[in-house]
Amino acid sequence: MTEAHRATLSVRGAKLAIAGLTVVGAVLATAGQAAADPIVPDPAPAPSDPALAAPPPPAPVGPPQVPEIANPVYGSGQYGSGPVGTLRDLWHQAHDPGGFQAAGGAPEGVAPPPGAGPPPPLPPGYVSINAPGSETPVTAPAPAPGSGPVGPALPPGYYSLNGPPPPGYEYNSPGQRPPAPPAAPTP
Repeated sequence: MTEAHRATLSVRGAKLAIAGLTVVGAVLATAGQAAADPIVPDPAPAPSDPALAAPPPPAPVGPPQVPEIANPVYGSGQYGSGPVGTLRDLWHQAHDPGGFQAAGGAPEGVAPPPGAGPPPPLPPGYVSINAPGSETPVTAPAPAPGSGPVGPALPPGYYSLNGPPPPGYEYNSPGQRPPAPPAAPTP
């Protein structure tokens, strides 16, 4: 035999020895766990009454039965379940979110809490649905035809599109330009 052949045999032998030791270690490890299992005690003696000793009845075959619900349309809305009924319910809810029409109109006779006082006056043209008498009559004259929509006064800083131009508007008109900024100094 040559030296190379002997070296190959010794490497193979070392691999086989490692594999064998691994198998022996695994067997010994499981044997130690098996020895650690507790001893099962003897079964308890059976009762002397034959009615108590009878085995339980077998379970019914098939999936477990689901009990019937008391109201099968519960949660389906006024017009039933399904996509059409749901869309119809949503349509009616969008038209009457407070449910006043179904209840016969606006809630009447709801007393204010103690010490609340009278309701505040509403802006002109608004009608209260639950506090009659809080409306304010319209005192403004009727707009002239063709004068455009009339609305409440604009807040400070806002200007009407139909009224006079705001201060400083003349600088933004198409015929005039604001003064040019000074030229940057050249280095």
